Amino acid sequence: MKYFKQLMIEALYPGDEAGSALDRNNRIAVFLFAILPGLSPNFNSFILLASMVWGLYCLATGRLALNLSRSDRLVAIGMSIYPLVMIASIFINPPYSEELDWILRLLPFFSIWLVLPRMRQSPDGRLVPLFILGAGIGMIATFLLSLLQVAFLMDRAEGGATNAALLGIIGILFGGIALLNLQSPKSVEQRIAILGYAAGLGCVLLSGTRSAWLVIPVHVLIFIWFFRKRGFHLSLRSLAITGSLLFVGLVALGSGPVFHRIQELQENLTSVERTDGEITSLSARFALYKGALSAISKDPLTGYGPQNRMTSVLAELPDNIRPQLSFTHVHNGFLTAGIDAGVFGIAALSLMLLTPVIGAWRKEAGPGRDLAIALALLLFSSYVITGSFGIMFNQKALDPIFAYMVALICTDRGSTLFAPVVSS
Repeated sequence: MKYFKQLMIEALYPGDEAGSALDRNNRIAVFLFAILPGLSPNFNSFILLASMVWGLYCLATGRLALNLSRSDRLVAIGMSIYPLVMIASIFINPPYSEELDWILRLLPFFSIWLVLPRMRQSPDGRLVPLFILGAGIGMIATFLLSLLQVAFLMDRAEGGATNAALLGIIGILFGGIALLNLQSPKSVEQRIAILGYAAGLGCVLLSGTRSAWLVIPVHVLIFIWFFRKRGFHLSLRSLAITGSLLFVGLVALGSGPVFHRIQELQENLTSVERTDGEITSLSARFALYKGALSAISKDPLTGYGPQNRMTSVLAELPDNIRPQLSFTHVHNGFLTAGIDAGVFGIAALSLMLLTPVIGAWRKEAGPGRDLAIALALLLFSSYVITGSFGIMFNQKALDPIFAYMVALICTDRGSTLFAPVVSS
C-alpha cells in the first residue's frame, strides 16, 4: 500500500521545477492512457483529443515551441501521409455525404505534431516508465473484469472494449509493454510486470482472438533481444517459479476458450469445402479477400474511398453471399487501405506502421534507444499481425493508441537513463 501511495504522489503532484504543471498533466494523461485501453477505450480517444486541443492552444499562444528534431519531423510526416492520402481519396470518389465524418476519424494520425511538443515539457525518462507501469496495472484490472464476464455472462471476454477481438489486440500489446518493467530495480514493479504480462495473455485467451495468439512468439523474440541486451534484476530462480505458476494457471484458465476456438476453426475449415452457401467466420474472410482483390485490380491507383469500401467489395461477390456479409472492413488492414485509396493507400499505411520503428531506430545509442526500439517493435508487430486477419485502423480505440504511442516513443533521447517510477 505504501508503494501505491507514493505512486499517486509521483503521478499527481509536480515538483518545484519550471513547467511542473505541464509535467503533472503529462504524467496524469500518460498514466491513465496506459491503464484504460482494456477498461474503456473511449477515454483514450478523449485523452488524445484533449491533449491535441491543449497542445494546439499552447502552440498558438506561444506557451510551447514546435521543438521537433529532424527525426521527429520525419516520423510526423510519415504519420500524416496516411490520413492525407485517405482524405484525397474521399474527395476523389463521390458521394460526399460522409466526408466530414471520415475526416474526423483520421484526426488522431495528425496528433504527433501537437502532442509531442507537450510531452517534451516533462523531464527525460519520466513518462515512458509511468506508461509501462500503467500498462501492467491496467492489464491486471482488465483481466479481472474479463474473468467475471466469462464466468457469468459471455463465451468470449470483451473487457471494457465491447469487442472480443479488440480486447485480444489490447491484451497482447499492453501485456507485452508491461513485461518491459522487469528491468526495474524495484521488486514491486517487477511483480506488476510479470502479473501484467500474464494478465494480458489471459485477456488474449479469454477473448478467443486467434490472430493475437500468432503475435506471442514474435513478442518472445523481442523480449529475448531486449533483456539479453539490457538485463533485468529479477533472479532466474524467482522468475522460473513465478513464470511456471502463472503458466499453469493460464493453461488451466484458458484451455476451455482456446479449445473451443480451435474446434471452431476446424469446423470452419470443413465447411469451406461444402457448397451449401453457409457463411462461417473463415469463409466470410475468404469471400471478403477475394472481393477486395478483385475490386483493387479494377481501380489500383485511386481506390474507391472509405465511404464506398464495402459497396465496392460486395459488388464483386455473388448475390447469394452479399446479404450475409454485414462488415465495415475486409478483415485485412492492407486490403482495406487498397480498397480505400489503391496502391497509394497501401504504401501510406505501410509507411505509417513503420514510423515508430523509424523514430526509435534514429535515436542515438543508449538505454533510451533500446527501450524505444522494444516498444516500437511490440507496437508494430501487434498491429501488423492482428491487422492482417482482422482490425487494424479506422477504429476509435486502435487509432488513438497507435498515434499516442508513436509520440511517446519519440519523446526521450536515446541516451536517457530510466529510473523506477517510485524511487524512494
